[in-house]
Amino acid sequence: MGRACRALIALAGTWLAGAAVHAAPPPAPAVKIFVPFMAGGEADGSARNFIQSATRVGGLGFEIIHLTAESGAAAGRAVKQAASDGQTLLLARVGSVAILPALSPGTAPPVGDFTVLALLDQAPLICAVRTGTPVLSMRELLAAIEATPGKLRYSTAGAGTLQNLAVRYLLALSGLPADAAKPLHFGQGSLATQALLNGEVDFSCNNARTMVPAVQSGSLRALMTTAQGRLKSLPRLQNAAELGLRDMQQLQGWSALLGPAGMPVQAVQRWRSVLDKVAADPEWQAGTETMGASPRIQAIKDPTQYLRQQAQFYERLVTTLEARP
Repeated sequence: MGRACRALIALAGTWLAGAAVHAAPPPAPAVKIFVPFMAGGEADGSARNFIQSATRVGGLGFEIIHLTAESGAAAGRAVKQAASDGQTLLLARVGSVAILPALSPGTAPPVGDFTVLALLDQAPLICAVRTGTPVLSMRELLAAIEATPGKLRYSTAGAGTLQNLAVRYLLALSGLPADAAKPLHFGQGSLATQALLNGEVDFSCNNARTMVPAVQSGSLRALMTTAQGRLKSLPRLQNAAELGLRDMQQLQGWSALLGPAGMPVQAVQRWRSVLDKVAADPEWQAGTETMGASPRIQAIKDPTQYLRQQAQFYERLVTTLEARP
């Protein structure tokens, strides 16, 4: 081999070694976020809104996994059993980690089985009837239910959902029996609202996400919200406390970000730093409000305590209503 050839090979080796030293590090593995309900619903919307913001402000990559088996319990178990390095998280909903464990103890992992990172958003329920019906107020609706026991129908996303428990609790607080109104279950909140619009049911207490647009368009007449205070989108709508039903305000839809139990302090701090950036992101705030929810990352200072209180509330509620299958 000639001297010139050997020199070129040596130069090439030096260049390759330098390139290796300065090469960009391999991309971090995507964070897996398990969603316990199907695409298109409130949980999916909350997850995607968070992921878009965390990608934008935190430079992270994500993989979203919808695992809906056993009413979402499978998603909770997948995260509970994952490594506690902060790379596998759960987009929890009130139904998956508060209501389901109360209805079916041992089926779904409860809040206490996770590391709570943040409450992301919170959305009240709105109770409504179709515009054009003679019912003009919540008092009139309850009077109509009492006058025609078992006749009026209401829509829900399922027997074990927030919407169904809310109406059952409303009846109980009003001194009416559980069968005073008849539930019809439609699998998703959006379908429950559509059933009301279609005239398949007489009323519904559903998440604000699907109710607000129909109220604003004049298709539905809102009677009450479980919000704390008045809604910005419907400022004239009375809340439950104003109508003497204060305890109904505990019934709210919410999303939380949870990790496996025992996450190292460094991993928790890393996520809370990302969450602070997300909370300050105007696009995340706007996306949350578009879903009919309120941003709560920084508003709820102790999310672990809040979620535990919610779990205890639904445990008492399910027992009071004798709602376990």
